[in-house]
Amino acid sequence: MDNQISVLSERVARLEKSNRVMKVIFALAVLVIAATSSTPRLLAKTVRKMAALDAGTITAQRINLVNSGGQIVAVLGTSANGAGLVFVDGLGRWLMALGTTQNGTKTTAGLALYDGNTALAGKGVVRAAVGVSSDGAGLTALDGAGNPALISGVSGDGTSAGSLVTDSSGNSRAGFGNASNGSGFFANDANNVTRYVAGVNPSGAQAGSVTFDATGKPQLALGGNGDASAAGKLALDATGQDRLDAGYSAAGGGGVVVKDATGAVTWYAPEPAGE
Repeated sequence: MDNQISVLSERVARLEKSNRVMKVIFALAVLVIAATSSTPRLLAKTVRKMAALDAGTITAQRINLVNSGGQIVAVLGTSANGAGLVFVDGLGRWLMALGTTQNGTKTTAGLALYDGNTALAGKGVVRAAVGVSSDGAGLTALDGAGNPALISGVSGDGTSAGSLVTDSSGNSRAGFGNASNGSGFFANDANNVTRYVAGVNPSGAQAGSVTFDATGKPQLALGGNGDASAAGKLALDATGQDRLDAGYSAAGGGGVVVKDATGAVTWYAPEPAGE
């Protein structure tokens, strides 16, 4: 008998080391008592208490999250290559979705916000999205038709970043960015023709800008050195011939040259000394 009591005591001691296991044992004991001496209503209450004592691990492909009124407010689920959580409004319309996808060894995680709900009127399309993968991280805002209107991002290694705005046709209209070769800006017209660019190299030694005509040919170029040792501009015609040159350098001074369509000089200033 003493040996049996000793063995039993050792078992109880091991059980006491696991709070989770003790909760289950206690809940089962209460359940047995309730099943043999209580009404079904009390038994149901006991089962709920047991669940509260030990939440355990739930394995499922879909879980509906409901409010106090039993209305679904979010859905947690899986797919063949990912998992996600979707939040819905009172009419079941999507508000926000977040999740991950796995494509081979590449994992992508993201968050999307929708219109067509109590938060924003619309057609139920994505209006904003944030994502991250091995390629980098990005943010996109979309118009009411689901077309990207603003895109911002940074590369995975952090060496380049930029933003651009697009029109309903998907054409880039303006943007700016930074990379290892410098920082710059651009603007395009509705025909997707670049009309303006400006930039500066990484060291700041040079900076410049160019405007273009409706066919994409350069019209006016401006530039200068970061130390102010030289600066100038060129005005060009439709054939690419420079028609007006103006500039300054610390070594040679300043000057202006006017040319005709053939490139011949028609006027310049100042005149060389002695002329």
